[in-house]
Amino acid sequence: MKTTLVNGLQTAYYTGGTGPRDVLFLHGWAASGRMWLRSMWALRHGFRTFAPDLPGFGDSGVRPLEWYSISRYADHVVALCEQLEVRPHTIIGHSMGARITLDIGQRYPEFARQLVAVSPSISGRLGFNINVLMTGEVGRKLLDVSRKVWPMATAGVMSTYWSPRHLGSEAVKRTTEDLRRSSWEAAMGTLRMLAEEDYSDRLSGIRQPTLVICGARDYTIPPGDSHLAATRIPSARLVILDGIHHWPTDEDHSRFIDVLLPFVDNHRHSVTTAGAAR
Repeated sequence: MKTTLVNGLQTAYYTGGTGPRDVLFLHGWAASGRMWLRSMWALRHGFRTFAPDLPGFGDSGVRPLEWYSISRYADHVVALCEQLEVRPHTIIGHSMGARITLDIGQRYPEFARQLVAVSPSISGRLGFNINVLMTGEVGRKLLDVSRKVWPMATAGVMSTYWSPRHLGSEAVKRTTEDLRRSSWEAAMGTLRMLAEEDYSDRLSGIRQPTLVICGARDYTIPPGDSHLAATRIPSARLVILDGIHHWPTDEDHSRFIDVLLPFVDNHRHSVTTAGAAR
């Protein structure tokens, strides 16, 4: 892991691999760049890989609550890459990071050649009706209460929920640690942002080839969001992984890489894998 200042904010990032093409990984809510380390290792031959900790998460600095939006995250990531002289051939994002990936594709069309959206959050619908809780008057009251209880919540109930049984012990340990390292500002600011913003109308403006991957049993982000993205992005392909929930990278990493590599490699234009359906 390394750190650098981007517009005055300490930004941590992981890097590895060698090769002529750069691949950028973006993590999701309450996670960190660590979630991509195995994927970065799988791509180490032929690609330089980068995975930042987004502001407010991991080891990166924190911005005020009002700062958090998809567009500001996208601008921050682009500024980081320009500073590090990273020219992404592919951007790969998970959940919230997938929406940031798509926003970069839409607003910076020359920045990356192709995009991968894993379990993308598009419509604002979230599992367990969290989107309902985070909006309107209820959302404002919850925001006030959450600041007081955030340290206690991340150490207890939320950690249990956030690390479900279908993840292995290593992933449970990492996701729990990442949740506890997440700042209240980033966690609540981004959760409110995801619940309030519907990104559907912007999808048609994404022109890059895009691979959308989701688990058929995702209860965190409805698979319908992935269907929506694949339908509205002109050059998109959808792969649904049977038996997988919200974390394809942890639940079945080898199958995830089997789907990912042919697309990232860019020498083949079809994606096939055992157990995947379009």
